[in-house]
Amino acid sequence: MSDSASQMPQNYLNQCFAAINSQIQLQLYATYIYLSMAYFCNQDEVALGFFALFFLRQSQKWMERTEVLFLLLTERHGSLTLGRIADQDRHDWMDGLMAMECAFHLEKTLNQSLLQLYQMASEQGDTYLCNLLKRRFLQQQVEVLKEMGGYVTNLRQMGAPENRLAEYLFDKLTLADSTKEN
Repeated sequence: MSDSASQMPQNYLNQCFAAINSQIQLQLYATYIYLSMAYFCNQDEVALGFFALFFLRQSQKWMERTEVLFLLLTERHGSLTLGRIADQDRHDWMDGLMAMECAFHLEKTLNQSLLQLYQMASEQGDTYLCNLLKRRFLQQQVEVLKEMGGYVTNLRQMGAPENRLAEYLFDKLTLADSTKEN
């Protein structure tokens, strides 16, 4: 890997390092938002424990994926530029559906950023980065977007947010089952 990285033009490596740092920053933001969602859902007045567990696991997954990019920068002798994680706009999620919709939007944003990184690497013939993104990121994104899209659809079909019982049942049945599988 280091041989192929040393053969890449310096201007591409600089562009690549900047793009990876940007992706890292976005992923750290996602971990932060997911922790906030988990906290919201776990509060006594919300009481959506499996929503909270789902969001906590998403936070952990994004932290693990961020570590993969940390290692890539290290292997390529790039520098890590950690900025301040963007302040979260005060999210007053009113219910589990609203939090899940926000999570779905966040995942679409993360996916778009990963696709842009993949496109840049592909245009420059960086097969290592392309393979890494396909293997460790993009396939998982397809799965999580399908899963969350289904969750949002199901919650709406059940009558959420107007029907609070819908979120409760979704939490206790659907999300409880999905956490057992994971």
